[in-house]
Amino acid sequence: MQKNKKTISLLIIVFSLFFSKTLYSQVNTLYFMENIHQTHYTNPAFQSKCNTFIGLPAISSINANITNSGFSYKNLIHLGTGIYSDSLIIDVNGLKEKLGKNNYTIVDVNTPILGLGFWVKDSYFTFDIANKTMARISYPGNLIRLIDGNGGYIGDDNPLEINDIGPDAISYNEYSFGLSKRITHRLTIGGKFKLISGLANINSKQSDISITTKDVTYDLTLATNLDISSSLPLVTEKDEDGNITGFEEYDSKNIVKDILSFKNFGVGFDFGANYQFNDRIKFYASITDLGFISWKRNTINIKQQEDFTFTGMSLDSMLTGGSSDAMSSITDSLMNFLNLQETSINYSTALPTKIYIGGTFDLTKSINLGLLSKTFFFDRKLHQAVTLSTNLSPVKWFSTTLSYSMMNRSYNNIGLGFSIKTGPVQFYLVTDNINTLILPKSAKSFNLMFGFNIGLGCGKRDDFSTINNKKTLKEIDFM
Repeated sequence: MQKNKKTISLLIIVFSLFFSKTLYSQVNTLYFMENIHQTHYTNPAFQSKCNTFIGLPAISSINANITNSGFSYKNLIHLGTGIYSDSLIIDVNGLKEKLGKNNYTIVDVNTPILGLGFWVKDSYFTFDIANKTMARISYPGNLIRLIDGNGGYIGDDNPLEINDIGPDAISYNEYSFGLSKRITHRLTIGGKFKLISGLANINSKQSDISITTKDVTYDLTLATNLDISSSLPLVTEKDEDGNITGFEEYDSKNIVKDILSFKNFGVGFDFGANYQFNDRIKFYASITDLGFISWKRNTINIKQQEDFTFTGMSLDSMLTGGSSDAMSSITDSLMNFLNLQETSINYSTALPTKIYIGGTFDLTKSINLGLLSKTFFFDRKLHQAVTLSTNLSPVKWFSTTLSYSMMNRSYNNIGLGFSIKTGPVQFYLVTDNINTLILPKSAKSFNLMFGFNIGLGCGKRDDFSTINNKKTLKEIDFM
């Protein structure tokens, strides 16, 4: 039973290390594409020019993001030189040069279940249901240095520190209610309230490993500091002492019940504002996913602060037949090291908050230039992305955007977006990394958002969209 308990805990840790430090990411190029309804995902002050918007399940918006901040394909694998010029080689040294202190690979997907937008007098309302699932694999730069051995980390004051290696993974359903309203001819504000049902989570407050090599004996000491919590859609089996011994087989008949359950309850808020400074300049600001999820269903908390020292095996013990005793001693020490403290305590996690600040400058009636700053929070640190864009809307049924972004320690992100409308149906596609399709070996990230929208009564809301109405703008005194 004790063995089962340790096995379960180790499985949670191993699973955690492969789904760690998550970040949900919207396509930055989308922000200034006001002809696309999904712009309200990044700024709830957005107002549609259609009387009614209908988003169909799944097909109205598929949003996927894959990012590797550490290296690109060509940094690791490329053609060799000299006699190896016609062969592919694995360039470990080149990889080490590209890695930062903390590196990560992000995969996240946002799948809509239902979307609605409609006007009531001079107020624009939105309602959305979506699933958000996110995962990140973390690999500190110090980890790759172990390929060269531990010669550079000898002495008690010179350990190899491998910090913040995870874990964090999350999946939840979100029910959002939004309202946007024009306050004056200059200012439009918007907000959203979100009810959240958490489906699964693995979260780390602490995940550090330290490897120390003694300067005389060269004994290796592995020290860990782990504090991991999880909430999984599984029913646990426990012994009479309350220790977790296994998981019951999941009953697929409960899938709908689990999806609609609010046992892992959360709330979130979005706020946004658009301000027309004059007839050419417009400012934008928004903050999204400000909130938390409280995890109460099937929680498991694992803590460990242990040291394991490997002193090696002496030649004498091997020659005299004592190797089995030495191995047994090592095994006992290792099992004590794997002794994990388990509890079932409720915990909370914050949503991945993002802050957007930007503005546009109208060159003509149909062309403007945009500048967007995006700040997001993870690893208890601030991370920054900047996007420049040119936005073109020559006719009502077509608009397009070309962008350049600096993000994820990458400076070669060329974005493209467009929308085409025929009748009530609109098709759109937006990406921050169209260059990935052209030069995939040099790419560090790729995101894509596309779908079909249904808009009814479009172009009839000019009276309530003064800021977006070019004819009305001419009649407004902004001075």
